[in-house]
Amino acid sequence: MKMNKNIIIVLVLSSLLISAAGAAFYFYNMNQRTLKSNNALVVVNVASKDIKRNTQIKKKDLKQVRIAKQYLLSKPLLEKEIVGKYAKENIFKNDIFRKEKVAAKQTVDENASLVDKFQYNSYNMSYDMFRNPNYSLKKGDIINIISVFPTYVKKSNGSPNAVQYVAKNIKIIGFLLDGKENDKSIKKVKVTRKVKKKDVTQTIEKKAQEILLDIKSDVLLSLTDDYNRGNQLWMVKTNPPVKKKKVKPVKNVVKASTKKRTYPVKMYKLKNKYDKIAATIHYADDKKASVTKNRTIRLDNTLQCKANNKYLIGISNKVHLRSGASNEYRIKSIVYKNYIIPYDKVVNDNWYRTCDGYFIHRFEVNPITHKEVIEILKR
Repeated sequence: MKMNKNIIIVLVLSSLLISAAGAAFYFYNMNQRTLKSNNALVVVNVASKDIKRNTQIKKKDLKQVRIAKQYLLSKPLLEKEIVGKYAKENIFKNDIFRKEKVAAKQTVDENASLVDKFQYNSYNMSYDMFRNPNYSLKKGDIINIISVFPTYVKKSNGSPNAVQYVAKNIKIIGFLLDGKENDKSIKKVKVTRKVKKKDVTQTIEKKAQEILLDIKSDVLLSLTDDYNRGNQLWMVKTNPPVKKKKVKPVKNVVKASTKKRTYPVKMYKLKNKYDKIAATIHYADDKKASVTKNRTIRLDNTLQCKANNKYLIGISNKVHLRSGASNEYRIKSIVYKNYIIPYDKVVNDNWYRTCDGYFIHRFEVNPITHKEVIEILKR
């Protein structure tokens, strides 16, 4: 009986030894196969030369090399997956083409510079530095920048004297909005807001905080020095002269007496208002002799007035816009029935003052609400 137990123990130990040897042999073979697979050479496409970002990849930009499989960190691309695509980033010679390095079309970097090549210096000025910030400006526009500071010396006619430094023909090369360059001063963006405990996506307009200028160093120093001394900076857009189009004569004109006139609903186009200042002007960027003359500076107060949402509608066939609140003042403009006119306030109970400073008698118009204006324009 004791002999049988010894035999059983020997058999169990022998079985375990054989199993261990078999397992060792199995794992050894698996390891050898893995090593053989990892060391196997595979054909991959690499760059034959340096390729710049956003460049279209051509067949001549590729070459094939053999690389051990263990050194491939990701699946290499086939030739058909590369040729005709664009480099998403700079690809250097002998770099392996991978999916994250190519794109079907050129990529646009939001932080890429939109600024054109400048002739003098690229400099950004805050819109807050100007007394009349103009957000209708676009990239490529030309402006004059005027530095104005009153001397408070009364002239014989009672008007204050002022001195102006004028920087002429300054090119706008872009705008800065939240630190990013744009070619427009106003950009539409989508924002998410809480409305009655719900997330609502709205489109709003954001204004640029700074304007990018191509400006000479000495002119820039003059302007910044003036501003730091408390002077006023103004921007004035300059436009090339517009050629007048020849008006062709209209054939078969129907006489006014035989055709009844209609009065469509129209929005009145506010006239630009200007202030004039008598000044001694120094042209900082061409060193010309100083001259004294009246300088017209645009002062646009109409936008704030329009924001009050107070309107009139013409009820007379002809609506007269006068220079003062009396019939004795000159008629400066005429509009017609159904014209919608933004106004500022009521004067002497009989006259309305428009947002651009003209006066209309109450018998020629009726006040209407902003809601009524919207409904009328929808018809």
